[in-house]
Order: sequence, then structure tokens, then C-alpha cells
Amino acid sequence: MAEKEKIDEKDLHILDMLRANSRLSEQKIAKKTGIPMTTVHNRTKKMREAGIIEGYTVRLNHAKLGKPLTAYVLLKAVNQADQGALLEYIAKIPQVCEVAMVTGDFDLMLKARAGDMDELRKIVLANLRMHKGVGESITMISYRTVEKA
Repeated sequence: MAEKEKIDEKDLHILDMLRANSRLSEQKIAKKTGIPMTTVHNRTKKMREAGIIEGYTVRLNHAKLGKPLTAYVLLKAVNQADQGALLEYIAKIPQVCEVAMVTGDFDLMLKARAGDMDELRKIVLANLRMHKGVGESITMISYRTVEKA
């Protein structure tokens, strides 16, 4: 298990600013937080080197990209299935945003985005249910999603 990095309130404040807008310059972060710019620079560099900050990303408007439907799918793997390989297979499906191995009654949980119900049906039936490692599935459609920055 990786050692937990020591971070303080200043680091958390910097991380909050980056989560809200990863395009903020160090100068703007310094101005908004009241933390000196050299301190912001040194701390973000330290957090990148420590692997706390793994990268910078964009938040997409999926509806405007033609994928307004969000669904969560719970999957049970069949006995003797290689769950790691199944996880990797599912992660390669283009409409799948994320997939996780979970505890409980199901083995895997995924989040997918689709343009409509027909596309979602194809994801679940053709890509998931037809896979020899998948036994059972439950699909839940999201009415609304609020993503935390």
C-alpha cells in the first residue's frame, strides 16, 4: 500500500481551486487563495511529483456531445471468470466512462453514457451480456447527474 502523503490546509486549498478549474494559473490561484505564488508553485510541483496530482483534465457537457443518457450497470461475473480481464475488457468499450471492481452482491459496476435507449441496449446486450464472463446484470438509468469538480 502506498504511503499517504502529508498535505495541509494550504495544499487542500490549492487542490480545491484546481478541481474547480484546472486551467487556473499559479498566479490566479495565489491571488484567490492569498498564498504566495512561489508557495503555490512549489506545492503544486511537490504534489505532482508525489502523484497526488496525476494530471489535468476537462469536464465535458455530454448532452451537447450527443450522449445525454447516463446509466450505471451492476454485473455479476460467472464462476471462475477472470474479473481483472473482464474489468479491462469493459474499460475498452467506448461508451463506458469508468468501471470498478466492487464488493457486495455484484462484482463490477460501470458508468456509461449513450445517445439514446437503443445505444444503451446495444452496450448492455451486445457488449456486456454476450460476454462469456458476465452472468447477471442490473441497469439503472440516471435522471440527473451532478459531477463534483
